[in-house]
Amino acid sequence: MQILPSNVISYIKIKVGVINFLSKNKRIFLPLLIVILSILLYFLIDFSTQSLVAHDEGLYARRARLLENSDNWFSPPFISPHHKTLGSYWFIALSIRFFGSSELALRLPSIISSFLCLISLYLIALKITDKKSSLISLCSLSSMPLWIQYSRYASPDIPFVLCILLVILFFLKSLDSSQYIRQYFYILLSGLFLSTSFFIRSYMTFVPLIGLSPFILYNLLKKENFFKIFFVIGVLIGSIPTYINLYFSFQKFGIAGITSLFDFVRKQAIGDFGFSNLLLGPFNFLYLTFPIGILFVILFVFTRPNNKLKYPLLIYCYPLISLVILLSMSTSYPHYYLFLLPSLSILFAIFVTSNLLRYSFSKTSIKYLLSLLIILITSIILYFIFNYNDFIIKYSHENKTIIYFVSLFLLLSYIRSIQLLFNISDFRLGLINFFYNIVIPQYISLLFLFNFGILGNPNLSTKIFLRDKLVSSIISSNTIYLFKVDSKIQTLLSFYLPSSQVVQKFEDISNYKYLITSDINSLNNLNLKSLFKSIKKFDNQFLLININK
Repeated sequence: MQILPSNVISYIKIKVGVINFLSKNKRIFLPLLIVILSILLYFLIDFSTQSLVAHDEGLYARRARLLENSDNWFSPPFISPHHKTLGSYWFIALSIRFFGSSELALRLPSIISSFLCLISLYLIALKITDKKSSLISLCSLSSMPLWIQYSRYASPDIPFVLCILLVILFFLKSLDSSQYIRQYFYILLSGLFLSTSFFIRSYMTFVPLIGLSPFILYNLLKKENFFKIFFVIGVLIGSIPTYINLYFSFQKFGIAGITSLFDFVRKQAIGDFGFSNLLLGPFNFLYLTFPIGILFVILFVFTRPNNKLKYPLLIYCYPLISLVILLSMSTSYPHYYLFLLPSLSILFAIFVTSNLLRYSFSKTSIKYLLSLLIILITSIILYFIFNYNDFIIKYSHENKTIIYFVSLFLLLSYIRSIQLLFNISDFRLGLINFFYNIVIPQYISLLFLFNFGILGNPNLSTKIFLRDKLVSSIISSNTIYLFKVDSKIQTLLSFYLPSSQVVQKFEDISNYKYLITSDINSLNNLNLKSLFKSIKKFDNQFLLININK
């Protein structure tokens, strides 16, 4: 009989002990492992594959850097009255100060805010529903294409959504708390974040504020005066940055420094009623929230909630009022709807986890509609793979392996989801399994596509051009002049080349050594072709050198 060495016996004992410990505590460690993997997937971004999206990202980046370079972060560093409060640029400017002028620095505030939004949503959903619905709400929001896109976008939109969620979360905490000190503390924080959101997103705050007003006023009126006073104190404290900003704007530009904010509101919200907005808005909303938006519509038509919910003014009235306001605006963009996505996630979770069938044919209709939807999406993916291979290679910046891997991953999940929908006898459980089997692969796939620059990276050629050895050696020690450059490219170059200058007069360009232009024909028409030689070209832009200098 062979006797094992003592070190081998110790190793076996440790191994058995670890396995037994993990198996006994798998309810703790398995969710923890999933959370850790989700966090890693959320934050592991290859920023060498990222480029700014013009115009918005380029404008926010350029203005934030102007603010970061200024001596007073409350005084607008612009040459004319600005239509936004400076809080729109504060987080990006702070990130630039700590991490430098890179895509990581510009997008980090949105990434961190997005992650905090998911935590806040989960805590809000726990106050309204239960753990199962809260988890579905969390997965729903994190998988939406519009949410993932703006979670990696240099703008104040996601920090603004975080402020609105914190308003709701702390208000709910103040209502549920049994200790007076905590009630007053939470309601003060709720008011503070309400007014802070105006500093971050200016006029857009009025849309969720109007939507939340029935819920807030109804619950405030039932409380004692001391409770109301603390809410008002919170609002006043959070308004201090806005007051200081408006004061310096008035000092610099006069009354125009204040009225410019409201002029912009008037142009965006008041004007000809747009029927295209009324018709295309919901369609875009369904497309950009896929599959949650479409699944919610199907469930709303064929089912109804089974339980009595707390805070119906928050669950139903708030998103409905806000949506009506957005649809009534003369100008509305997809990111205006971002603050509604958490509410949609909670509503969807409620319909999935606790539903009653409206009609006798509801169950069959839902199953076949969902199956047809999945078959349609699968057919579209296969059609593009087999018929637009060249386009995929170009669009993916030659990372077609990731495209094919993601496509295969999604197709397998779609096939499995239909099987789950029809195999499980418990209809509600089948819906929940169908949901998880669709959104988790989508979440992973979209994160891969965004993290590796296949999506959200439309100006990679500009970055490749600037990283070219010859070009980088020129721009590092020379001023580059921009003449008739495409407006979007000019926005990006104004950030990437902070020393660049825009040439306004044709007759002046012969005085400059290095020139970038989108309109080389103008030089030919002005008989200046002999003065300039093309060094490098990207897209339709030309880097020229004055050979007489």
